[in-house]
Amino acid sequence: MQSANRTIFHKPSIFILPIFLVSMHSMEAQENSPYSRFGLGDVLSSQNIVNRSMGGLAIPYNDLQSVNFINPASYAHLKVTTLDIGVEINSRTLRSGEPVRKFNSKYMIPTYIQLGIPLKKKGNWGMNIGLRPITRINYNLNARTRIEGIDSVLYNYTGNGGSYKAFIGTGFGTKKLSFGVNAGYMFGNKLYNTRVIFLNDTVPYRKTNSADTTRFGGLFLEGGLLYRVAINNTTFLRIGANGSLTNKMKAYRDISRETFEYSATNGVDVIDSIYRATEEKGSVVYPGSFGFGLMLEDEDKWMFGVEFNRTLWTNYRYYDEPDMLRNNWTVRAGGQFIPDINGKKYLQRVIYRAGVSYGPDAVSLGQPLNQYMVTFGTALPVRRNFYTNQYTTINLVIEAGARGNKDNSVREGIVRFAVGMNLSDIWFNPRKYD
Repeated sequence: MQSANRTIFHKPSIFILPIFLVSMHSMEAQENSPYSRFGLGDVLSSQNIVNRSMGGLAIPYNDLQSVNFINPASYAHLKVTTLDIGVEINSRTLRSGEPVRKFNSKYMIPTYIQLGIPLKKKGNWGMNIGLRPITRINYNLNARTRIEGIDSVLYNYTGNGGSYKAFIGTGFGTKKLSFGVNAGYMFGNKLYNTRVIFLNDTVPYRKTNSADTTRFGGLFLEGGLLYRVAINNTTFLRIGANGSLTNKMKAYRDISRETFEYSATNGVDVIDSIYRATEEKGSVVYPGSFGFGLMLEDEDKWMFGVEFNRTLWTNYRYYDEPDMLRNNWTVRAGGQFIPDINGKKYLQRVIYRAGVSYGPDAVSLGQPLNQYMVTFGTALPVRRNFYTNQYTTINLVIEAGARGNKDNSVREGIVRFAVGMNLSDIWFNPRKYD
C-alpha cells in the first residue's frame, strides 16, 4: 500500500485509450471529439461552400466568380472581384459500443473569409487573400480503471485549440493552362490537461494535474495547376493537380505538473507545483500533401468530376515526437447541374449540386477508422446578372456522414449545414458616362 498523501503522476498510455473513448462527457453547446486528441486535432473541411456541395471536389474546379483556394491556379480565371464568407453549424453524435452510450454536441464556427481579385482585365491573372481554420481540438473525456492496491483511478482528459492559415495567393497563365501558389503563415495553439484522481476511502492520495500549453507558427507554401482540353465548342475536360510542402513551425511550450484539490469557491486550488517549465523551444511539423483530379463540363449546363488526395501524416512531429497517425487518402466525386442559366423562372437559374467522399482517417488506433460523407447543395442567385455589374449568390450545403463503424470503440455521426455568401462586383471599371 502506498503511503498517505503520496503524489503519483501517470503518463497517458495506449492501454487507457479504449477506456476513455467510451467514457465521454456530453457537451450540448460545444464540440466534443475524442479523436481531436491526436496530432493538431480534427482536420476541418478545407474547401469553400461551393466545392463542399460537390463532395469536396475542388482540385480540377474553377469558374469566373467562385474563389477556389484549394487550387490557386484557379485564381487566373477570376473575372470579378469576389468577397466570399462561409459559416457552418456542426452536429456530432458519438456512439460507444461497450457500454452502449450516446452523446450529442453542437457548435457553430466560421469556415473562411477570402477576397479574390482579378489583376488583368483581359488576361488570365488573379490573386486571393484569406484566412481559414485548418484543425480544431476540443474534447473532455473520462476514463476509470483499477490499479492493484489503490482501488479505482479516474483519469480526466481535456484539450482545446486548433490551427489557422492566413494566406495570399496568385494564379496566372492562359485559357488552357494556368499555375498558382498560396503562401502565408500557419499558426495556432494546443492545450492538453490530464487529471488523475485516486478513488480510495482509506488513503488520501493527492490529485494531480499535468498541463501542456503550446503555441506555434511558421510559413507555408502550396501550389497547383489547371489544364483545359476542348472536346467540342461547349464541352471541356479539366485536369488539375495541387500539393503542399511539409511545414516546420517554431513552437513554444509551457509545462506544469502539480497537485490540486477541488474547492467550492475557486473550483480548483493548486497545492504544490512539482515541475514547471516555460517557453520551452521546439518545433511542430505539419505534413505535406498532394492530389489530382479530372472534371468534365458542358459550359453553363453541367459538370462532373473526381479527385484523389493523399496526406503524409507519418511525417507529423510534435517536439520531435510522432503521434498515432498514418498516411491517409480521400477520394471525392461530385457535380452540378443548371436547368437554364438564362431561364425566366427563378428555379431554372438555381444551381443544384451533390457529391460523395470516402477514405481512411489519419488517426491510427489499430483498427480501420474510415470516413464517408454525402453532400447536397444549391446556389441561389440573389439578382439577375444583366441588371447590374454586381453578382450575389448564396451557397448552401448539407453534409451527412460518419467516422468509424461498429468495429471501433467510438463512432461519430456528423451532420453539417453551411452557408456561403459570394459577393461579387466588377470593380475598378471607370464610368464611360456621367
